[in-house]
Amino acid sequence: RCELDMSWTFYNSNGEALVQNAESEATQAEMEAETAVAHFVPPDLVRNSPGVSKAYCQIAAAGTIVSNSYNVASITDTGTGDRTIVFDTDFGNINYVPANSQFTNNTAAIGYMFLTNVVGSVQLIIRNLDDDAVGDHASATAFFGDQ
Repeated sequence: RCELDMSWTFYNSNGEALVQNAESEATQAEMEAETAVAHFVPPDLVRNSPGVSKAYCQIAAAGTIVSNSYNVASITDTGTGDRTIVFDTDFGNINYVPANSQFTNNTAAIGYMFLTNVVGSVQLIIRNLDDDAVGDHASATAFFGDQ
């Protein structure tokens, strides 16, 4: 019979041993406050860390979700350059942070603004960089904040 030693030690930046062999699971509150050093973090709680994206998606120029998305229920294409992204899990408040980029072959585009953001969705307006007119361009967006 082979036994595997799974012991470990967590050290701080000064090399001091802080925790050995955490036996209890971190809570969501500890993850959000970044104080879970004495606990193990299962995969389903990693998303509660402040530095982890809570939702992301790639949107085709036609306004549809490309296969790469997380925590996005739907995209509504409400007109040229105008899309509403609806989340599966609402944010805790409207102070979440979107990060956006556009992909285009012919005309440079810019994610001009997040016009309306509520806890369950956000409206994205995309404009052409060269003439400031609204335009349909493929985009990628990630969202950070408290859920």
